[in-house]
Amino acid sequence: MNSFLIPALYGLSGLVGLAYEVLWVRMVTLQFGLSVFGVVITVAAFMAGLGLGALALSGYTFRRPLRLLAFLEVSVALFSALLPFLAPLEERALWAGFSHQGVLNWHLGLALVSFLLLTLPAVALGAGFPLVLSLGQHVSGRLGLLYGVNTLGAVLGALLPLVLLPMFGWVHALRGVALLGAALGVGWWILDRYAGTLTSVQDQGSTAPTDKSGRTDSMLLLFYGILGMASLSLEIAWTRLFGLLFLRTEYVLALILASFLVGIGLGSLVATRWQSTLRRFKTAFPWMAAGGVLAGLAVLPVVAGWVEHPLGQTLTQALLLQGLILTLLTFPVTFVLGLWLPLLSEEQGSLRTGVKLYGANSLGGALGALLTGFVWLPWLGTTGTLVWSAFLILGASLTWTRPWTLLQGGLMVGFVGLGAGLWTFPPAQKLLPETLAGSRDIYRYEDAVAMTQVVEQPDGQRILLTDLQRHDASSDPTAAFVQRNQGRLALLLQGQPQRVLFLGLGTGLSLAGSSAYPNVRRVAVELSQGSIEAARRYFTPVDGPILSETELIQDDARHFMSSTENHYDVIVGDLYHPDLAGVGALLSLEQFERVRDHLSARGVFVQWLALNQFDPAALQVELRTFRRVFPDAYLFLDGMHLALVGFRQTWAGWSLVEAGQERLSPDQRFEATGGEGVMTWMGRYWGKIPDTPGPVQKEWAPVIDFSLPRLKYSGSALDATLAALWHQRPSLEQAEHDLNLPERQRPEFASAWHATQYLVQSWQDRMTGRDGEAERLIRLAFEANPRDRWVGYALADEVLAQLTRAPLSAAQKEVVLDKLALRFPWHVEVQRALWKIQRERHEFAEAEKTRLNLLQEAPLDREARMAKNESFQ
Repeated sequence: MNSFLIPALYGLSGLVGLAYEVLWVRMVTLQFGLSVFGVVITVAAFMAGLGLGALALSGYTFRRPLRLLAFLEVSVALFSALLPFLAPLEERALWAGFSHQGVLNWHLGLALVSFLLLTLPAVALGAGFPLVLSLGQHVSGRLGLLYGVNTLGAVLGALLPLVLLPMFGWVHALRGVALLGAALGVGWWILDRYAGTLTSVQDQGSTAPTDKSGRTDSMLLLFYGILGMASLSLEIAWTRLFGLLFLRTEYVLALILASFLVGIGLGSLVATRWQSTLRRFKTAFPWMAAGGVLAGLAVLPVVAGWVEHPLGQTLTQALLLQGLILTLLTFPVTFVLGLWLPLLSEEQGSLRTGVKLYGANSLGGALGALLTGFVWLPWLGTTGTLVWSAFLILGASLTWTRPWTLLQGGLMVGFVGLGAGLWTFPPAQKLLPETLAGSRDIYRYEDAVAMTQVVEQPDGQRILLTDLQRHDASSDPTAAFVQRNQGRLALLLQGQPQRVLFLGLGTGLSLAGSSAYPNVRRVAVELSQGSIEAARRYFTPVDGPILSETELIQDDARHFMSSTENHYDVIVGDLYHPDLAGVGALLSLEQFERVRDHLSARGVFVQWLALNQFDPAALQVELRTFRRVFPDAYLFLDGMHLALVGFRQTWAGWSLVEAGQERLSPDQRFEATGGEGVMTWMGRYWGKIPDTPGPVQKEWAPVIDFSLPRLKYSGSALDATLAALWHQRPSLEQAEHDLNLPERQRPEFASAWHATQYLVQSWQDRMTGRDGEAERLIRLAFEANPRDRWVGYALADEVLAQLTRAPLSAAQKEVVLDKLALRFPWHVEVQRALWKIQRERHEFAEAEKTRLNLLQEAPLDREARMAKNESFQ
């Protein structure tokens, strides 16, 4: 009876349940500010609830199981519909109770409350398994079919939020799934009405066919629970690993979960259909599953080489190809994991034991998720955790595939040796063979927050990598100049800073931009302990002593801004990667409000955005969001980085800047502006942020998180973004008015303003292939403001390119290079070219001076250091 409707509805139940889980992950991720913590806590709560719910009802008989199932589905739907109201209340209560107790206690409190809150509805979902299972009279066919259909429904549930979230936001997406869950409950109720009174089948099978005391059954439950622990450990570790390879966007996280479930669901269905055949190969299954994990690790560098460049022309194509790769890598493992529940339940011949196995596996999974996130990943690393999980899978499943053979003993020795060889994470250069060609790892740190690496390139420059593909900072001289500028602008505009807060550390170079100001108290907040250690140990030659003069706080920026009682004259928001899961919350309306509330009366906040990470629509969302909090907000453009500038009170303009400069010595003024002069910075003014209609970025209704991942596959939008910004720049007269410039400063400002105008125009011309016009504009920019470094970089690069093609003698080239080096002493490639020509002409004394000048600008330059056989760490 109802042989089709019951599996169909239970498949829909799997869809709804996993959609709930993915959306709950989003909620917890927002609260933690970390995607890994969000995944760990939510998955642990979900699995614990499933296990507890299944075990709680495993021994009971119900007269109307479908009616109870309908009640449970509607209850979970009601909970989910109310969660958008409950979550902010929970968050505010947590801020009040834990925000002042340090980041560790905050995370513990948040984890505990979130775990308990999400376990309750998951218990109701888990109770559905014994209820549905009790409707069938044949354990072997019923359990495998229902478990498999439910899991395959969950595959669709993992992907459904990818459609709902970008279209409707988190709140409406969750309510939409809740509505579907309520409809499912109504479906169960209608089926109950038409089916009439249906007493659930009472289990007559033995719970321990080989041992009347039940000891055999207890051992089976224990080891099947360990298998669940290993399975969820695999899921969490695979989420970390494949998030490194494919870039950890919301889309990739859902793909990983869906790929994991496909194999389990199909394995369960296959076991239902061909149990007798599969039982003959049962002794091979442990080796297939565990070996599949190690095989995936062995081919990891090959896969990484495939995905280093975008797969497909669109995000949809890329996701399909990524999903195929993920399925191929995980399917041999997950397929075997899906076989075990139907096979073991058939061997036991007991409905009750089948439910107990499901419950034990789920509870083991909850424990595995917690251990992986908070113990194994920090202690063993990602690849070590995967190898350890493979050992657990092998050890647990071998307990029910006896008798063991001598061949298996030999395989075990080989398996241990192979696992030991794959334990260590591969060097970054092997995973990004083109991007990091010739580089070497000099530092790696991994915890539940992130994987942090420092990679040394062939030229000696160092790159700080977070999660493999995030280039957070570099010691390259041009990159160092950009990073210092992130700290300079806000201090210039404030004039007399005393307390300065940096949200994000990177290599520490943005802090170095504040070194010109005496008696400044600096505070830097950085969540990643790996980044803090890397900055201290590997970037000091570039940073100087600035880190020793800074209070470093390991904390989440959102938590810190909610818990601190201090106020700051300057707050600088680092360059974030807004397309990554969970990062968009740092650019949200709520976070900007927290920052504003901790500015002093004359405080200034600068949030930096990298233009190449935005398209015009996403940039407008961010500008609109910032303006909601800072109505009198300003824009400044430094290279390809846009500064969003907000003040606690109305900004007085030039008078504050001038007063601040007068307090500094000439050397300090030089350092405060990077040698460019204060008017160069004023010339980078790009107008006030206009008031425009449209959506804003909110923590509970994100916008850019789901639109920006498409940017990687739609081609560069930088030209369109620059064009959109171009139309926002005010006239010269309006800019002079906005900055409150006195008449005596306006001629110098006009020159700087025009230089920036020409420079940006040259970028646009270069992007559209009008190189000749771009070169002409660069020369005009240099004539207008020769102190602008961006103009100087462009002009020097152009002259160097022409010099390599010009039919000049070495002496003539040296004359040109000498003039360039005198004019642009900070241009490393000019210094290098001059140094090489001086050595070729045996002008060793002059060459040594040039080499030292080069090292002053690029302390880690390998070629310059090796010339004197200098050793460095």
